[in-house]
Order: sequence, then C-alpha cells, then structure tokens
Amino acid sequence: MKLLRAQAAALTASLLLAGVAACAPTAPPPVTAQVTKGIVPVSPTDPNTLDRLPPLPSGHTVYVKLALIDKVVEIANGIKYRAWTFNGVVPGPVIHARVGDTIDVTLTNEASMGHSIDFHAALAPPNVAYQTVPPGSTLHFSFVATSPGAFLYHCGTPPVLEHISNGMYGAIVIDPRDGWGDDAQQYVFVQSEFYPQQVKGTDQFEGSLQKMITGIAQVVDFNGKAFQYMMNPLPIPVEKPVRLFVVNAGPSHFSAFHVVGTLFTRALVDGNPANKLVGVQTMPIPPGGGSVLEFTVHQPGRYAFVTHAFGDADAGAMGVFEAK
Repeated sequence: MKLLRAQAAALTASLLLAGVAACAPTAPPPVTAQVTKGIVPVSPTDPNTLDRLPPLPSGHTVYVKLALIDKVVEIANGIKYRAWTFNGVVPGPVIHARVGDTIDVTLTNEASMGHSIDFHAALAPPNVAYQTVPPGSTLHFSFVATSPGAFLYHCGTPPVLEHISNGMYGAIVIDPRDGWGDDAQQYVFVQSEFYPQQVKGTDQFEGSLQKMITGIAQVVDFNGKAFQYMMNPLPIPVEKPVRLFVVNAGPSHFSAFHVVGTLFTRALVDGNPANKLVGVQTMPIPPGGGSVLEFTVHQPGRYAFVTHAFGDADAGAMGVFEAK
C-alpha cells in the first residue's frame, strides 16, 4: 500500500510539473538592432485617425514605420506648440497587432536632435532596441508581441520627462489570440500633459522643462488637443457594447478615467484579460499604464467622459459620447 501511494504521489508530481512546463511562456527570439545613416521615406499620419484602432494586418508581421519630426501642432485653441513628434502627429499613430505577431520597426530621424523609442509591449534590452538615433539616421529592429493589452510607446532619450511632455508618445494595442470578445464600437484615447511657455517674439509655444519638473500642467488632453471631443462628440450605439483602449502617457499625472452615466462592465488592467474587474465606476491608470474598458448605454443621450481628477479635466481632459 505504501508503495502504491508513493507511486501515485510521484505520478501526480510529474503531471503537475508537466502542466507547469506546458503553461510556461515561450521565450521570444533575441532582439537585435541596426542603425544606419540616411532617412527612410515614411507616409504621413492622418491626425483624424488617432482615436481609431487600425485593422490588423493580413499576415503576422506588423510593419511600423515612424519618422521623428519637429512640427507645430495645436494642443488647445490658440496654443500653437512646437512639438517633437512621431510622424508629425501628437500622439503618434496607433499601432495594432495580436499576440504572436512580429512588430517590425523602422525609426527614421528627420528631427533636429537625437530621439529613441521605448515599447512597453516589448521584451527587449533597452540599450539595443531603445538606443538614441542621431539626426539623419535610421534604426531598425523587431520584436514578438507576447502579451495582450493597451500599451504605451514613447521616446526614452533623457531627459525622458522632456521628450514625453513635448509630444513623443503613442498607443500600441496587442489583441489576445482569440480577440476581445463581442463586436463593439471601439475608440483609442491617449491622455497626456503639456507645459507650454510662449516663444518670445512669436505667437507659438514650446515646452518648459522647469514647468515639467513642477508637474503643474497647463493643458491636459485626450489625443493631443484639449476639449476636442467636447466640440466634436464621438458617436456610440445604444444597447451595444463600447470598448475603449485608454493609455496614459503622463508623464506625471494619474488618469482617473470615468464615463458619466454608466459603469464599466469589464475593466482590464493594462488591457490584459487575466486582469479583469467588473462594475468599475472610475479606472485609475498610472503614467505609463493602460486599460481596456467596456460599457453599454441603454438609452440615447450625451455621456461625458473625463479624468475624475477634475483639475486635469478642467485643463482639457474631457469629452462627450453621443448615444443614438
């Protein structure tokens, strides 16, 4: 009898170990990178697409071509800002892939100073993939997406505070292998802060590093411009799910994302389905974090969305959904 028990225990242990091995994540292939002299042509990004999730590619490689560009953008009515950008837009273009896809990145520097890129969705040595690219040069590397979620990408060149505050950030959404579930109306929001000071002798503004250090933002926004969705409400359906991919670029303020008049029926911390919350009234999202948030409204009307940190909402981080 003792022998049989010992054999059973050994068999159980071996099965458990086999199960653990089967569930253990496969290590992604090593990441290598190459910097070359010269500029690679990159198609401009339409600023009207920054709240939309682009379609997935037909294959399993997502080709991401980003140009580092100095450009004047409007971050609020009357504030023309000398931004540091990816593809001439703030935030940078939304990137969309699925778990298991290869993200093939070409980063070309047309700007006046060195910049880099840091993907929160990647498993890669920063000194390899996130190295600073000098003006007139191009970086190329690739990585495999291993986890689903709503992630930030941003410039990681010091001082990172200054580079993010000046507009160098964007969202990358990685779908689970089997998708997100029900079909839904989908939007992407990137919350961020600006710390402008007027450039003497001009009607333009630039970032103030001293203001950035204090963390007292003059402008807080969704997708690069204060109050833009108050002036142009976003349509949503009645009695059908809405799915939001919300990323907080910061660089310093938490987002307290809230939709007035409803609850989040599913809230995924960092956008991972394993991190599921239900019945959430307000979702805290730290700088550098993200969430996937789902809700359904049951009658027509106007539903405001805000950060419930109302000093930031009053600085521009609010908008409206129009339910019909």
